[in-house]
Amino acid sequence: MPTASLRIVADGVGRRYGAVRALADASIALEPGEIHAIVGENGAGKSTLLALLAGARAPDSGTVSVGGVPLVPATPREALRRGVGLVRQHFSLFDALSVEDNAALGAELTRGFGVLDRPAVRTRLARLAERAGLDLGALGLPAGALAVGARQRLEIVRVLWRDARALLLDEPTAVLTHGEAAALYATLRSLAGEGRTVAVVTHKLDEVLAHADRVTVLRRGRVVGSWATGATSAEELTRAIMGDASLPTLLRLEPPSVAPARFTFSASEGGLDLKLEVRPGEIVGVAGVEGNGQRELVRAIAGLEGSSRATVVLDGVALSGGPAERRLAGLTVVHEDRQVDGLVLDATLGDNLVLGDLGRCDEAATIARRIRAFGIVPADPSVAVRSLSGGNQQKVVVARALDREVGAAVLAQPTRGVDLAAQRAVHAAIVEVARAGAAVVLVSADLGELRALAHRLVVLVRGKVAAELPIDVDDATLGRAMLGLEQVA
Repeated sequence: MPTASLRIVADGVGRRYGAVRALADASIALEPGEIHAIVGENGAGKSTLLALLAGARAPDSGTVSVGGVPLVPATPREALRRGVGLVRQHFSLFDALSVEDNAALGAELTRGFGVLDRPAVRTRLARLAERAGLDLGALGLPAGALAVGARQRLEIVRVLWRDARALLLDEPTAVLTHGEAAALYATLRSLAGEGRTVAVVTHKLDEVLAHADRVTVLRRGRVVGSWATGATSAEELTRAIMGDASLPTLLRLEPPSVAPARFTFSASEGGLDLKLEVRPGEIVGVAGVEGNGQRELVRAIAGLEGSSRATVVLDGVALSGGPAERRLAGLTVVHEDRQVDGLVLDATLGDNLVLGDLGRCDEAATIARRIRAFGIVPADPSVAVRSLSGGNQQKVVVARALDREVGAAVLAQPTRGVDLAAQRAVHAAIVEVARAGAAVVLVSADLGELRALAHRLVVLVRGKVAAELPIDVDDATLGRAMLGLEQVA
């Protein structure tokens, strides 16, 4: 269905957070009917720019116009009233409310005497959910029970529910598989085809070149270029993003020698029915369509939900107790949602970097080493970790997990939302802990990441191992296994 078009323009906008300059004299124009990608290194100002365009922040200088009229007041309510919807990188859902209540909250469909018309809500939501690829079976669940990918799709549905003519999305495919990402971009292309304006912040240049019409590069708070995607390349975009810096070379780790498993996990309840064995120095990649037990697997290993029905053995010792006890035994875990399970948002960067290590390290030296090793920006331990960009928050979580004595590492989406240089740094850290003898379980929606690092692949379908595959398996076989169409062992 055609929709009225909406052009959004930022003209010379700037924004500071205390002493940190997030944007300086940045300009961009988002055109109706286009998918416009915004790329850049972590801390380049991408999310800040998106927030200014959506009224979530006011610029310190310059102007934002929506439909040719300045966005005043610069508030999300005013932007949404004019048809601009923001899908944040970090979710704004109410976990205790159901999926349908989250979608309709603030824009409810009512009948006589203001009573919520639930049949009408469900009918409309079913149509929008199908469009966004949200599993219809999840509509009655509390939002807090959804995996990260489903929560992100629910955020998109919330924006569509409010008839937004412009959709601004921050890292929407960060934890989606290649197929899920392609389906999401098909949805965005359909929305753009209706005349909507679509902007996407992402680090995935292959997605940019495959799906976007235009791409703008930010570096250190400034726009360094804007191109039609057909007139540029991944190499040119990488040079624009990195400037004079170069990407470190990742040396693939040789397969470990035959040895007994150093780490074993088994479970037959709680949505899981599987056994994993990982040798010292081995990286086992876990692939699967999001929502097939990956989150439950990681949380059970960590000693959270479902752990009472699971067996975790490291170096011949069965691990019980909670996350703290398991960490002391040499098990380190990175969860898929850094803000829920990885960070204390109102604590400082320094405090977050040594959580779990207090009293067992030279705190100042450890903080400085982790900031330096992972290139965390700003490099000021006193800033609140909440103020960091999403990519830099992810670096904090990974630095804390891997910069220690590790017997086994379980890493879920470890490069979610980080830039190219940081991806290489994280990958190098994973390789180094494996080289030192750790058993590594890598859960990722990025098949390229799995192929680059893992020695073998395990495919999860409905909480079970549907396939164990070599790393050079062809895409067709891997795809069939992920869809549960065949058992391959």
